[in-house]
Amino acid sequence: MVGERWIAGMEADLPGVDAPPHLQQWIKTLPDELCTIANRLCSEGYGVWLVGGAVRDALQAKTVENTDIDLATSCPPEEMLALFGDRAVPTGVEFGTVTVKGETQAYEVTTLRSESLYRDGRHPEKVVWGRSLKDDLSRRDFTINSMAVDVARQQLYDPFEGQSDLEKRCVRAVGEAMQRCEEDALRILRAYRFLSQDAVSLWSMSPQLRLAVRHHRDRLAMVAVERHWREIRKVLKNPFSGAIVSMMQDDGVFPVVFPASRTIEAPLLRAVDDGHLRNLSPMQRLAVLFIQQPTSTFLEELRNLRTSREEQREAATFHEQLQHLPAPLPASLRVFSYVLGPSAALHLAARKGLAIHGVELQADTETPVDVVLAAWEALPPRKSPDACLVDGHWLMQRSGIQQGLRLGRLKNWLHRLQIEHDLVRVEDMERHLSQLPFEHGECEDWPQLEFP
Repeated sequence: MVGERWIAGMEADLPGVDAPPHLQQWIKTLPDELCTIANRLCSEGYGVWLVGGAVRDALQAKTVENTDIDLATSCPPEEMLALFGDRAVPTGVEFGTVTVKGETQAYEVTTLRSESLYRDGRHPEKVVWGRSLKDDLSRRDFTINSMAVDVARQQLYDPFEGQSDLEKRCVRAVGEAMQRCEEDALRILRAYRFLSQDAVSLWSMSPQLRLAVRHHRDRLAMVAVERHWREIRKVLKNPFSGAIVSMMQDDGVFPVVFPASRTIEAPLLRAVDDGHLRNLSPMQRLAVLFIQQPTSTFLEELRNLRTSREEQREAATFHEQLQHLPAPLPASLRVFSYVLGPSAALHLAARKGLAIHGVELQADTETPVDVVLAAWEALPPRKSPDACLVDGHWLMQRSGIQQGLRLGRLKNWLHRLQIEHDLVRVEDMERHLSQLPFEHGECEDWPQLEFP
């Protein structure tokens, strides 16, 4: 039955089945701008199908608001550019992909195609536009990604039993797993990434695919490291990243991606998946994975993966600070909270998770983390403002120190005292200043507002 909003285009060249009720319900929620794009193509006689992650997630009855909705079409890319004019962007036109802008978001529309050999381990030597949905689905990586939906006819096309693999919670290659991994080595990392589809439990990898992953792991060297990082970052977002990294180690893939590192021990892998660490960012979770290695080694891995400077800064800072615990005293905890900000609670939660799984760190092992956590939870909210209560002019008048390094260090020391003692009045700052031995000694040795 043709939907009320949707125009039926060219039929698929393979048998379909009626979309299950929850998929039909999802189709009803699709935005009008997507309908407009599909109808434009169908009115010209082309076929249009929804493909990719949105179909996979919808079949699992997941919320798909944040999932990109991709389309496959029999329309050649040059024709799409002409049909949609200024709304079309040739983002990957050499591989048939045109991004069409709607009112609120953009949609990737890719021409059906067949491909030649992948001699570089990543890209086909030749791409030929086609009109066969069957051929297009057969070149995809995994069965759960090789399904398509004709929204007008409300038909589901699943030639490789991807829906069955969704029910079995299994990642399986389309066709021959050895061939799929040889064609595009990035599929090795994608296979691990798709092992975590929800927060219930880790999925399985088919025996054939796991054998192919192990066999072709060295071909990952043919893939740009930026693509490595893109997949690894997605792995680190899910609740079973430690278990996935454990599999990568067992399969010999981990040292291919992280060549400068030693093997990560099992207690640490279990700790990463502990509930206490669920709110960590991907960079923070990666820092925990490498917590038993020097920060210099960790930074080397980050640079090898071509991570951004911002990512390196976030990860290295968390890695360095996580080696330390604040003293279970109000003054120390206030400074700790001020310096780390929102990361302070994550820091303590991570240390708690590490302690539960028996992961010992080199520094600050004298104070049990539970003692620090108890003091942290009992700490009253800070009343002192973030900014220093006094400025440099005030400090020069009262200390006699002129502008320069010494004055800056003195102000930072006084600012620390403000945070430690939760001061809110300038008069209290003046009292503390009068007690500081700032007339003598090297200013580099003065306490600063920092952790550790």
